[in-house]
Amino acid sequence: MPAGADPIPCDNLQALFDLCNERYFSGNLRSPDAFTVRYSNAERQLTRFRYCPDTSLPLAIELSARLQDHPRALRSAMVREMIPMLALQSYRDTGDDSFLDRAPLHGHLFIEPGIGAFFLAQLEHLNLQFPELCLTIKPRFGSGSLFDQSRIPSARLVVIPADPANNCGVIYRLHDKAPTQWKQLREMAWLNHGAHRISVLRVCGALAEAFPVLRKDNQPRANTRVRLDPEFDLLVQEIRDHRLTAELTAPGVQPEVSTFGEAFAGWHPEAYSGY
Repeated sequence: MPAGADPIPCDNLQALFDLCNERYFSGNLRSPDAFTVRYSNAERQLTRFRYCPDTSLPLAIELSARLQDHPRALRSAMVREMIPMLALQSYRDTGDDSFLDRAPLHGHLFIEPGIGAFFLAQLEHLNLQFPELCLTIKPRFGSGSLFDQSRIPSARLVVIPADPANNCGVIYRLHDKAPTQWKQLREMAWLNHGAHRISVLRVCGALAEAFPVLRKDNQPRANTRVRLDPEFDLLVQEIRDHRLTAELTAPGVQPEVSTFGEAFAGWHPEAYSGY
């Protein structure tokens, strides 16, 4: 059996950590007794490495529970979070804070604190030595060849057309447990974005990851960051052109735009900006 092709213990993260430590780090990573590896319920964040700033000792690696259905992606995510663990260990052993990638090093790529010369060198080394890992700088759920696309449920997107003045429309992902309430979604689009029309698309789950998720009542979350894309029409067309995209239609007779507008004639959209 080729290296990296043996079963991945998704139900035992400590066993997976030990396997990765031995195979990809030659067993050199040391973890204190309090260190844990565990699943989290986070949806938007796939992985997180926690450590104590005072002692520089690792505390935990947290992996999104959604990764349980994608063993190869789970292994890759684990190894990615073991790189900063190695960086902290190297810093504790040597006192050299360049391992921590807090600032750029001359002549080396620096993306942000924690992702600099050391992290990127380790990433490149691991990918060259172990192609099965397919490590990326910032992994996204559903992207790449590590994910089993058949195990990612489809999702619904509500598309609020662009304002002709700036071509910056809005796309939200509907909550997976929310019904497609057309009247409610139209009201939301009008009150938050001054738009009379919406469309709802069913898309492959990975395609929907980039968009903010509405609450179960089909309203934007208070901390929602709306993506304003100057090439909005092109973005929508690319989504529509995807082979798994299908447009949903409201049951029954669609209300006229003028009727809907009259129903909310007293509202001033600019007072409810979602931007």
